[in-house]
Formats: sequence, C-alpha cells, structure tokens
Amino acid sequence: MILPKPLVTVAWLAEHLHDADLVIVDCRFDLGQPDAGRHAYAEGHLPGAVYFDLDEDLSAPTAAHGGRHPLPEPQVLAQKLGVAGVTPGAQVVVYDNGGQYAARCWWLLRWLGHDDVAVLDGGFQVWQAAGHPVTDAPSQPEARTFVPHPRSDMTALMTEVRTRPDDVVVVDARAAERFAGQASSLDPKGGHIPGAVNRPWQESLNPDGTWRTPVELAARFKDLPEPGQQIHSCGSGVTACANLLAMEIAGLNGARLYPGSWSDWCSYDDNPVAK
Repeated sequence: MILPKPLVTVAWLAEHLHDADLVIVDCRFDLGQPDAGRHAYAEGHLPGAVYFDLDEDLSAPTAAHGGRHPLPEPQVLAQKLGVAGVTPGAQVVVYDNGGQYAARCWWLLRWLGHDDVAVLDGGFQVWQAAGHPVTDAPSQPEARTFVPHPRSDMTALMTEVRTRPDDVVVVDARAAERFAGQASSLDPKGGHIPGAVNRPWQESLNPDGTWRTPVELAARFKDLPEPGQQIHSCGSGVTACANLLAMEIAGLNGARLYPGSWSDWCSYDDNPVAK
C-alpha cells in the first residue's frame, strides 16, 4: 500500500480500510465542550479507529508558560502511539470533524519522525455522507513499539520569535477578530505578536470541509517570504498546524511552528502586544 500524502480521500480509505499496516486515529474535539469528541467517538467512528484527545493525548499538561496546548513529551506520546499500533512501516490516517485537530495530530507524528501519515480529506462528516461504514465497537489494536525521533527544526521557541530578524514573518492562523484583539480571548490578553500577518486557517477549506486545491492554497501564502522564513502561530499551536498542512498540500515545505503561540506569548508580561 502506498499512502497518498498529505491527504487521502474517503474513497481511497474505504478501499484500504482493512489493510494490515493501516492505523486510523480519530481526533474529533470541541474546545467549548472538551468531552464532546470522546462522546462522538463512542457513538460512532470509523471501523478500527482509535481515539486521541487533544487535551489528554496530543498536548502536555499546562504550566505558567508554554501555552494552553503545550507539545506532549515525545516519550509520552510515543508510548500512546505504540499502544495504538503505530510503528515504523505503519500507514497512519487521522481525521476529525473540522480539520484543525487532525492537522495537529498529523504535524505531531511528523515532528516525531513518522512521515507515513495523512489527513482524511473532509473528515468524519464526508466519510459518513458518502455512506461508508461507522461503528461503535471499541478498537483493540495490537500494541507496537514506537521510537520517537523529534525534529527540533520544525519548531521555534518564544525567544526565537521575539528576536527574529526582519525577514522572518509570523503567520497567525486565528480568525481576524481574535487577531485584532476585537473578540473575546481565551487568554488573559487579546491581540497578536507585533509584526505578525493574519491568515485565518478556515479559509483553506471548501464549504463541505474538504481542503481547497493546491493552487488555491498556494495563492493564500504567495505574498509571504519563503517557507523557511515563516513561523506559524495561532492561539495555542493547534490551528497553526492547519495552515502548515495547507502549505504542505500546496507544496510549500519548511515553515516552523511556534508551539505555544499566542497563549504562550502573552504569558510573559514583558512581551509586546499589537492590536
């Protein structure tokens, strides 16, 4: 089996659903109702899928700094991936109900050195609308060993963001109102990192939740510096991964993630705020 990357269609997944080396991860989540994704999984999920929770599995516990969704410790996430059946050679497909949480899982796997991962285009709703099977049966994958190889060149520290040269741009994935500090914030302060540009992540999606074409996605970032001179941010390092996925679809590789994003930036009193 050759896994298309970074997206797979529901038709492709339906054809390969029972392949022995396939691992499916359900990442559905709702920031306003943290238990909603787990309940949705219990009610019905793709056959064989395991569930990864944004707060409990795809993030580390919060602290004074690091943001609302710090990166998980590599060994902790590696152990969970192994229990889910992920090992070298495994072909991983991740899905959600919106795009951003699957993108977070996709990015994390690649950050840990596992490149054989793709996002289900359109997620659960497109799968279900196409009439493909859904089950409430719990999944019991055979546990494997996953050895992480973190890629530090995929991330940028807060100090790097603060001292970045003029030719490096911060790309903020939040909605325009939150970027401008005009909407209620999930964080103590509203606004954005000075000098950042706004590219709301949801503008990469079609009305049905599938991703726009590579040409359309490339156009969203065409006026920015080369990917290697971009640091992507959002509220807490989640929706920024959706912009990084959009760039990957467009063939624009090499941009970095500021994992703590705005929620980390504004936790330092001496960091400036723009609105």
